[in-house]
Amino acid sequence: MKLNEIRTFIAVADAQSVQEAGNRLGLTQSAVSRLIQRLEAELGVVLFDRQTKPLALTRDGELALAHARRILAAASDFADAFAGSAEPRGLLRLGTAHVLTALTTGRPLDELRAGFPGLTLRLHSDWSNPLIEQVRSGALDGAVILLCEEQAPPDDLPARRIGTEPVNIIASPDDASADLAAMNQRGWVLQPNGCRYREALHQALAPLGLQPNVTVEAYDQGLLVSLVARGVGFGLAPMGLIAPIPGAAAVRPLDLPDFRMAVTIWLIQSRTTGRIGPVFDRLEDALRREMATGSRLHCHPNWPKEQASLLHSAAE
Repeated sequence: MKLNEIRTFIAVADAQSVQEAGNRLGLTQSAVSRLIQRLEAELGVVLFDRQTKPLALTRDGELALAHARRILAAASDFADAFAGSAEPRGLLRLGTAHVLTALTTGRPLDELRAGFPGLTLRLHSDWSNPLIEQVRSGALDGAVILLCEEQAPPDDLPARRIGTEPVNIIASPDDASADLAAMNQRGWVLQPNGCRYREALHQALAPLGLQPNVTVEAYDQGLLVSLVARGVGFGLAPMGLIAPIPGAAAVRPLDLPDFRMAVTIWLIQSRTTGRIGPVFDRLEDALRREMATGSRLHCHPNWPKEQASLLHSAAE
């Protein structure tokens, strides 16, 4: 019985899908299936009911999962005992929320590569809730996630608060400020369901008896910003976080009393990180500097004074 079999079993149980577990682990679907079959043969039990969709654990599988999590945690503790001051090496599996990709993969990523040449980085983009589960299961070593301002990360994972950003309705320079109902009639350019901005918009429109009129839906934040700049529709974004995106200076925030939202960026990591602990220290510092730079240097001259002030205070 090998640790990679146990780690794969936990990933499949959490994802409830062999294919999705493979995506998270960087393995092919057939490789994941072989590892699960090998573990089942070694244990002499069937871990998954393969007739269900999504994939469900058998009773033996549920019992095995509890033991598997303890074994993986114990293995991490064992590695931590010898962490010492050795230079971090090997594979770092880092997740990032979709809307934080531009923030994370810019200068912070360059700093990690320059500061830890023995480290290989594997990046994975997803919504924040799945990223939390992947860190908890050990499929990821850490993740940069986005939560609503009043939310906090789970208590069982070490977390570092990077900063808070206001979320604005964004528009092209030619779009006049209007009320939410008029904007909704024109249409929205948003990420798919699962996006926290979209959920907040849904709540803001509900008292008006309206559902979000989404005209374009895409994960790519750069594409969404460019569509807003071209007047295709209205969008939602924290201006300080989209600052690294080419063309972000071409959109402007609209200050509407009917829509108020702020998000907090967190860096979470697995319970035990071994020799890669210093990497998260460097990443935290780099993310803080990047956010401060984005908030201060990318204020559009046509932004409302209140918005510029809020961005400055959020970065401090």
